Amino acid sequence: MTTIALVPAAGYGTRFHDAGPKALVRLASRPLLLHALDRLFASGRVDRAVVSVPGEFRARFVKALAGFPFPVTLADGGVTRKESVAAALAMAAPEKDDFVCVHDAARPLVDPIEVAAVVDAALETGAAVAAYALAETIKRIDGGRIVETVPRGELAAATTPQVFRAGLLLEAMEREGKRDVTDDSELVERSGVQVRVVLTSRWNIKITYPEDLAVAEAFLARRER
Repeated sequence: MTTIALVPAAGYGTRFHDAGPKALVRLASRPLLLHALDRLFASGRVDRAVVSVPGEFRARFVKALAGFPFPVTLADGGVTRKESVAAALAMAAPEKDDFVCVHDAARPLVDPIEVAAVVDAALETGAAVAAYALAETIKRIDGGRIVETVPRGELAAATTPQVFRAGLLLEAMEREGKRDVTDDSELVERSGVQVRVVLTSRWNIKITYPEDLAVAEAFLARRER
């Protein structure tokens, strides 16, 4: 049995005023992608990785990964996240009883210990996702007005990694067809599979805005003191 990381990295850094791929935006002098891959492999649970990238920037990814000490393959990403995950899954060509660990390239601070915990939970149940408990009060709104206050004790913010038995994810993707999602576990949930939630640190942030990058820089600088 093998665990393969599927890393969607085909998105663009438009919010960083950068026309290139967001996964190559630099954090502490290294691309976000390398931070994420380092931490996935440091978990001791990932055997290899497939990264889906924008085809026109493949050469830049090859250069960024030169000398990387773990096995990484590139796949041509799609227009949507779902398409990019599907492309990485097809390139990975796992056996049905292998496991796939989907992790965003834009989450460079994931704790390797927490990666291991999510993988271990999936090995027991077939599907598990990382998430963190919400600290904010959540309001459901309509037309700019509050219509409901949602009990936050019943909620969690899903992040990545999300780990599945490969056969489950393949079947879920085939069943859902072209219907798009922003979260891979949603596909598996619709199949009636119970997905285990592993609560993790809030430091596993997704780099979406320039201020997120500043927070990540501060986090790494503090750890190096």
